[in-house]
Amino acid sequence: MPQGGRRYRFFILLGSLLMIASGFLPWWQSGGDVVSGVLVPARVGVGLEGTGVAIYGAALAALVLLDIGYMRGRWGFVLDAPAVYLLLGLVAAGVLLYNGWELWSVGYLPLPQQSPGLAVAAVGIATLLYGAGTGFGSRRS
Repeated sequence: MPQGGRRYRFFILLGSLLMIASGFLPWWQSGGDVVSGVLVPARVGVGLEGTGVAIYGAALAALVLLDIGYMRGRWGFVLDAPAVYLLLGLVAAGVLLYNGWELWSVGYLPLPQQSPGLAVAAVGIATLLYGAGTGFGSRRS
C-alpha cells in the first residue's frame, strides 16, 4: 500500500470541485450566425439545467461525505467509503453519457471547444472515479 489511507480523498475532492465548476460553464451553444443577412440570436445552455443537476448533486454529496468523514476523524463514518464514492461517480458518469448522447442525437457534436462544461465535467468525473478506485487498495483510517 504505497498511498496512505486518506490520499485517495484528495482526488475525490478535486473531481468534485471540477464537477461543480462545470455546471457554470457552457455545455452547448447554438445560433450567433448570420443567415441570409440576419443574425440568429445565440443561445447557451449550462450544466445546471435538466439532468445536469444530477452531476452537481453527486459532487455536492461527495463533498458532504468527505466533510463528515473528516469531522469524525479517527472514528470514521460508514458512508465515507470508496464504494459510495464509486457509486456517486458512476451515477454522474451515466448522466454525462446521457447528456452527450442527447446533444449528439440532435446533431450537435459536443467538442471541448464548443462544450467546455461537458469536458470539465468529464475530467472531474474521471478524477473522482480514479480516487474511488485507488481507495479500494488503501487501508481504512
